[in-house]
Amino acid sequence: MNIVPLDQTHLAQAAALERRCFSDPWSAAGFAAELESELSHDLAAVQGETLLGYLCAAEDGETLYISNLAVAPEARRQGAASALLNAACAGALARGCRTAVLEVRVSNRPARALYAAHGFTEAGVRRGLYDDPPEDGVVCIKSLDQEDAL
Repeated sequence: MNIVPLDQTHLAQAAALERRCFSDPWSAAGFAAELESELSHDLAAVQGETLLGYLCAAEDGETLYISNLAVAPEARRQGAASALLNAACAGALARGCRTAVLEVRVSNRPARALYAAHGFTEAGVRRGLYDDPPEDGVVCIKSLDQEDAL
């Protein structure tokens, strides 16, 4: 598995994976718009020509905002999500970011455990963050400028 920048060649696979993983998926056009943003730093976990997962993030000042992370169900628990998180945080730190922020569904216990294992702390709840189905989101924050951040 390799971690590479998410690009136009990944769009169809990313949109298909998004539909498999989420009840309110981004479209291929949504991914294309994400890639066009100067603030975006998006990554792909690939094995050969196959997209195993992706992470979409944007930087604003000293903060990395992780907006989307997905791994194919058949590739889960094999290190793709950890590799994507590590690469995103390391890259953001190298570019001067000091904090990473993300939101996750309250019910998504596997993702919450993954984020906790990577040093994210649960800082609060955003009521009604998700629409389909309606659910609150947990806001998670990680300091990138500490020695054990990665």
